[in-house]
Amino acid sequence: MFRVRWCAAFCLFLAGLMFAPLVSGQPVNRTSSCELQSVLDLSGVWAMVQITSETVQIPIVGERTRTTAARLRLIIEQKDDDLLVLGTHCATSIDDGTGMVNTTIPDAFLRALGVAERTGHVELMSDTDRSTDKPCPNIGSSYRILFPWNTQVLGARLEDPDNETLPMDGADPRVFDQDNDGHPGMTVHVEIMGLISGDVYVVQRNRNRLIGTVVSPGLIRGTIEWESEQVILGSSNPFLESGGQGTPDPDPQRNFFLAKRVSPLLDCANIEQLDLLLLGD
Repeated sequence: MFRVRWCAAFCLFLAGLMFAPLVSGQPVNRTSSCELQSVLDLSGVWAMVQITSETVQIPIVGERTRTTAARLRLIIEQKDDDLLVLGTHCATSIDDGTGMVNTTIPDAFLRALGVAERTGHVELMSDTDRSTDKPCPNIGSSYRILFPWNTQVLGARLEDPDNETLPMDGADPRVFDQDNDGHPGMTVHVEIMGLISGDVYVVQRNRNRLIGTVVSPGLIRGTIEWESEQVILGSSNPFLESGGQGTPDPDPQRNFFLAKRVSPLLDCANIEQLDLLLLGD
């Protein structure tokens, strides 16, 4: 089977929530006098938009840059400098870099992801210890949020998610119908030139890490570092099984996130209506 990414950039985030470096310098030793000050509390409900980009080979069309925007509702729980984030995927839009192609992530795909849980921590990057006014052993003046590398597999159950080879066939006992649509793995819908369309059944392994800067108590910006591997198990249209390997765009300006604190009353339907990129300016 071919390994292609009809949805790698988006599925990447779906596979494992969170954040890659924006702040230079070394983080302060978490046991030093410059450790996280209690005044910073990120607990609450947040709306997030995540933008990811990759270069892909599309049948007939050729090489294009695919950009994906995913919107999420996050619940952040903070204890000292440790974070627990529960994320629900509200919506996504995919720009395939050409009007001739339309890639759609079905609602069943999103529902199958459930609530993603991830841990992280906050690091103080400051010139001065707030309690003593003495210099801190680093350069910079901000808080950094770090979510370390995380791996998640979609459409298959692996004993070793990080290293085990992905299934290459839908009959592999490790494959399961995660989105409950009657087909192996997870299903993505693709249309090309309005003439060729169908569903593609995939398994994926996605790894990412995210690091952000706390711009204010209600705003976080960051970039995303990620890797993704995908295998097509089958499709409703065999033509869609051809294609090349997608490659993440290394430009941090094309792989970033913005998180905005919002009212706990806002649900996914409300978050879908927010222009989060504008709110972050």
